[in-house]
Order: sequence, then C-alpha cells, then structure tokens
Amino acid sequence: FDTSGSLRTPCRLLHRQPLMQGAKRKRSVVVSISLQSLPLRPSTLTALLRSGVSTTGDLGSIGSIATLAEDLGCSAAQAVEYVDEINEILETSGMPQVLAGDENDSSRGHAPATTAASLLRSKLTNHSGTAQQNRQIVSFSQSLDVLLGGGVALAELTEIVGRPGSGKTQLTMQLCVDARLPSKYGGVEGSVVVIDAEGSWSCSGMDRLWDMSVALVDHLRGSAARRVAAKNAMEGRADVPASENEINSLVSLTPESLLEGIHIFRVHDEPSQTSTLYSLPKFLLKQEEAGIPVKLVVIDSLAFHYRVASSAAAGSGQSNSLSTTHNLTKWPHS
Repeated sequence: FDTSGSLRTPCRLLHRQPLMQGAKRKRSVVVSISLQSLPLRPSTLTALLRSGVSTTGDLGSIGSIATLAEDLGCSAAQAVEYVDEINEILETSGMPQVLAGDENDSSRGHAPATTAASLLRSKLTNHSGTAQQNRQIVSFSQSLDVLLGGGVALAELTEIVGRPGSGKTQLTMQLCVDARLPSKYGGVEGSVVVIDAEGSWSCSGMDRLWDMSVALVDHLRGSAARRVAAKNAMEGRADVPASENEINSLVSLTPESLLEGIHIFRVHDEPSQTSTLYSLPKFLLKQEEAGIPVKLVVIDSLAFHYRVASSAAAGSGQSNSLSTTHNLTKWPHS
C-alpha cells in the first residue's frame, strides 16, 4: 500500500510469491487455461485465486497434492477435491487434465519451510474438523470473496460498518441466502438466525430476500444446463439442449426451501433484544439436534436499541451504558 491507501501491488502477485519459493517444481500441463473460464464452484475458485492459482498451468506447476494443500492452507483431502473437480470439467470439455505431480516430494531429506499465514490456516482447518465444516460463506462477489480469503468465515465475528444506505443490510441478506446453499454446490448447508432490531427484514426486506433466492436458484439451474450441454457436445449431440428433467435432477432447490431455513426474530427494544440474545444458545442447540445447524447469526444492528436506551437514560440522569457493554462482551463467550 502507498501513503494514500491505494494498493500498488496486485493481490494475486502477493499471494503467488510463496508458491514460487523452495525447490523447483515440475510443470505437468502444457495448455494453461484460466480457472475463471471454467464452471467451478465459487468456493473452489476463490480458494485457488486467493493463493495466486489462476490458471491450470499454475496448478500444474505446484507439483503435488501435499504442496497444494500447504499453499492453500487446507487438508490434503480438500486439495484432492479441488483437483478432481477441475479435472472432471477439463475431461468433459476434452482438454488436458491437471496432474498433481510427484507424490514423493514429501520424502525429501529437508523439512520444507512454511509461513505464519499457512500455520494459522492449518490451525483453523484442524479446529474446524472436516473440509466441509471448514468452508466459508461465499457472497458470489468474486472480488469480495477473494478479499475475505474465500468468503465470510464460520465461527468468527465479522463486523460490517458503513454509512446509512451503503448496503450493509443488503450484503447480510445475500449471505443469509448463500448460507443455505447445500454442500454439493459448495455451500455450508446450514440454517440462519437474524435478529432484526431496525425492522429492515420484516417488511420490505422479504421482497429482497425472495429476489435473491430466485436469483441463486436461477444461477444454479443455469450452471446445470451448461454442464448438461457440455456433456451432450462431447457425445456428439451438441444440438440437443438440456431438458427440464435433466436440470431438475441436478438442482432440487427452490426459493421457498432456501427461505424456510432463515429464522427472523423481530426485537422492538433493548429488553427484548437482550432476552433474545441470552436465549439464543437454546435455539442453536435445538437446530443442531434437528440436523440443520445454524451457520450464520446476523444482528442488524447490534447497537441500535442500546444506543437509544443509553440516550434515554442519559436524559433522565441514569446511565446504564457500562453495564450494557459488560453484558454484551460477556455474551459471545458464554
């Protein structure tokens, strides 16, 4: 960054540097194809782009699954899943497959160097458990997902700030819909809790949630249609379009099924919001036992009612801001 805050070095080059360090790696593909031109899942594409892997040539030059997993900060199983997904698309399109390289790289006599960032990502992966649990909620905005390292992380607190009307609620609505995406489409496959303090979700917000759900389903159906068309072309039936039955067999989601997993709690004042926050763990446990765990909790906005209550208390000569702050900082750890 320069003194004005502008980014002077492209993000892709910054992330790419660790991939070029260490021992020389084998290049196992001849044709280099941009990953953005392939119908990859958003979670796969962002995971690779954030580490500087933008083409099949980049992926082939890494040399092994173990090295790829280290560069991405994920498990070997997740790295294999990424490579298999790309190879399946390349094979369907009649293009050369990506080869992971020599698996004996790990038998070299010296211990490979690693970075603090890689250690942190590995820690998060081990803490989360399976590769599916380690997924992030994608926003379907490629630039934003890359900036966030693949999307909004699970089991973390993310604060979205901005001026009124800058799109904070709009972004969280999109994340709520995306959090409902099943794992086979690259999603986290969970339910969502929204604590609506300002009333933005309970009225006109429902229309926006519906439009976003329709757009997501249309996107998935369009992707399925392109996959079927590519398959037909490989079989010499390029003039045969994808049928509704073929698309329905690949995409069973509907806008209604997406919205059914978004639970909205409308709170009208400070006591009702505080009570809802303290009772939330019981609801989360109930959802977990039902097999539809909550993967995202949105509070829009956290400070609204407490700010109003503090102002009212200050006008009457009674301030409870310190106790309110103390209770809010205690709740995430309880």
